[in-house]
Amino acid sequence: MSRGAIAVLSSENLVHNIAQIKAAAPSKSIIAMVKANAYGHGIRSTAIRLDKHVDSLGVASIEEGLALRKAGVKSPIVLAEGVFEPDELLIAACQNFHVVFHDPTQLDWLKGLSLPLPLVSWLKVDSGLGRLGFSISDAPHALNILKNCLYIKQPIGLMSHISCADNPDHGLNETQLKAFNQLANNWEGPISLANSATIFAFPQGHYDVIRPGLFMYGVSPFKGKKASDYGLKPVMTLQTRLISVRRREAGSFIGYGATYQCTEPTNIGIIAIGYGDGYLRALPPNTPVLVNGEKCHLVGRISMDMAAIDLSQCKDAKVGDPVVLWGEGLPIEEIIEDSPLIAYELLTGVQSRVNFHWTMA
Repeated sequence: MSRGAIAVLSSENLVHNIAQIKAAAPSKSIIAMVKANAYGHGIRSTAIRLDKHVDSLGVASIEEGLALRKAGVKSPIVLAEGVFEPDELLIAACQNFHVVFHDPTQLDWLKGLSLPLPLVSWLKVDSGLGRLGFSISDAPHALNILKNCLYIKQPIGLMSHISCADNPDHGLNETQLKAFNQLANNWEGPISLANSATIFAFPQGHYDVIRPGLFMYGVSPFKGKKASDYGLKPVMTLQTRLISVRRREAGSFIGYGATYQCTEPTNIGIIAIGYGDGYLRALPPNTPVLVNGEKCHLVGRISMDMAAIDLSQCKDAKVGDPVVLWGEGLPIEEIIEDSPLIAYELLTGVQSRVNFHWTMA
């Protein structure tokens, strides 16, 4: 921990957020999305903490699912992108992985299949996102194939995804909801449509099963809104420390490319974090940080291992003092306010050389 770049992860806040999500969608089953290393929070450690609080866990690949089983996770695991080759169907059956079918090729792999246990399955339809899924018109044929497969457990789930739920006023939302509902009305199995944004913006899209992701980690997907507006708390606090404090004279340049020049004598602090840790170079100057609880801001370009900050608002700062990049006291939504980045990029970008420390559950 010598460099001091650490991510403090709150077990309490994670469980709190699940409780808030359950309150927003009462009596709904939960697939907690832990794909992409649990949005940068650590897939194994996050899933272990969620195991007793949710109904199942969502991953992007069978490798992610196997990592969770190896870590001791007992909950059902949903392969949100389905299987990528026929042999994975056997693994899924053995490991209680629920399989999403979204493409005719995956249905072809069921022919002549022999499995030790029937698969819990979902049929994914494309209601307007234009990504994965059968068209609404092709869904009945795909459903018929699954219904007539000996190794598919009945009933079969129905799943889709809203493309603009983080912009509730977008006209496509109602179009998608209407298209999906036409299919969902007579569906026999469980139905799932709602990601984080849909959970809070479109209660009519809750159906039977919700799939929280970003909100579960205490971050809002809505522009201009913070997770705290919904009673949610940040799970990750990324922090480091000051490793240098220098008085720079007016006219001094700071950082690569000499993109920043001091207009007056200024205390400049150097912090032990950079894009090699996942503190991305695309973050603009004036991005806020907290030094001893006081708000300061970045100056110059972020380097691979370091970044520079203006300490004018924290004149007593010294080497070794803590610096918060986002999390408790400084929501990540505020970090991306004037940035081309989205919260997902920052969270999933945190690298392995950052030390992760969970609080006790």
